[in-house]
Amino acid sequence: MENLFESLNHADSIFFLLSVIISFLIGFIAAWAMWSGQAKRYQREAANWKKKYDDQNLELVALQEKLDIRTADLVKAKRESDLALEQAATIQNEKLKWQKDLDSSLEETVKLQASNYAYQSTIEDLNNQLMGLKAHNEQLALGASNSTAGQAEGTHISNGASSEQLAALEAQIVQLTADNEALRSTAKKEDENVINLLQSYKDTTNRLGGLEEKLGALVAENEALRAELATQKTAIVEVATATVAEPSFAAVNPADKEAITSNAITPSDATTEVLAAIGSTIPTATADQKDDLTEIKGIGSFLEKKLNALGIYTFEQVSHLDANLVDKLTAAIEFFPGRIERDDWVGQASRLVQASAAAPSAAPAKPDDLKIVEGIGPKIELLLFGAGIHTWAELANTSVERLQQVLHQAGDRFKLHDPTTWPEQAKLAADGDFDKLKEYQDFLSGGKSPDKA
Repeated sequence: MENLFESLNHADSIFFLLSVIISFLIGFIAAWAMWSGQAKRYQREAANWKKKYDDQNLELVALQEKLDIRTADLVKAKRESDLALEQAATIQNEKLKWQKDLDSSLEETVKLQASNYAYQSTIEDLNNQLMGLKAHNEQLALGASNSTAGQAEGTHISNGASSEQLAALEAQIVQLTADNEALRSTAKKEDENVINLLQSYKDTTNRLGGLEEKLGALVAENEALRAELATQKTAIVEVATATVAEPSFAAVNPADKEAITSNAITPSDATTEVLAAIGSTIPTATADQKDDLTEIKGIGSFLEKKLNALGIYTFEQVSHLDANLVDKLTAAIEFFPGRIERDDWVGQASRLVQASAAAPSAAPAKPDDLKIVEGIGPKIELLLFGAGIHTWAELANTSVERLQQVLHQAGDRFKLHDPTTWPEQAKLAADGDFDKLKEYQDFLSGGKSPDKA
């Protein structure tokens, strides 16, 4: 040991030690720089992965909303198609009835014409007989003065017989003439009935043709909507099942890799924890007690279905979420991290619970389907619900200015909608006059008057 310290006193030994120390420092700095560069690269990859994940989630939500709209359009087209089929069946029955009446009238007309011809022929025969009798009577009258008394008596008897026969024939002719006039009048009425029946048959045929044409258009539109709906579903499935490339951990320290993956929360584990919290931290609720969770800003119909699938139906349940459960719920519904806190779901739900307790009768027990009004889709229906318009009667009593205000407050995408005809359509629905509503909607173009379309 003493020799070792004595050797360190030499200049060469000191230089050697300094070289070793400097080399160690250089290597340490180089290693630190390499590790720092790799860490930054992995951070960039993680940020890119998160951005792709968020973009695909946004695309999924947008596609789901579009799917909801197309589904509502398909239901409406199906309802219109069913109505058109019912009307076509009714008109077809009317057409068959008119055809039957027309055939009966034509048959009766033919019979009347045959009777008319027979009477006419009989009248002509009787007229001919009458003329013959008159001529014979005149001849007897001229020869009566030159005949003997016995001959005069026989002629008188013959003349009397001819007069009686003549009077009977004249009476028969009068009766036949009256009958003929009655037949002519009846035939004329039957002709008028036939003309009317032909016109009704023509009108019914035209109406049936128009309905068949409209039915064909509805069927084509229905098929187009089905095809588009299938395309939307396929796109949603592709987005939902798309896998985003995970960042490469090949060059990462195994211990760091384990630390990174161990902090990730899988949706299945998060779902299990959320379900376990219902009944303890989160109150239990059933579908019959369901609130409209879309009244909470940040929750759409797609997220509402996911929450319902987890057993979360009411504002009260959402208001009991704590920080830990918010993280678990975010992972369970595969939502954007931090979005629930940023939109303040818990605070909004608490305020809705308080508002419901203060005015429990403010919301209707069973809202009407406002989408029956042409021009109102699922999104606008939710806007109207949020504005306190839940029934056809409430919509009918709402001014157009108020409806425009609701649409303008919802953003630019809703400003283009024209609510001018909505109250009138809603009044017909509230009165139960769906036939007039259908006729009115056929007159409209996209929910607007033709002069404004």
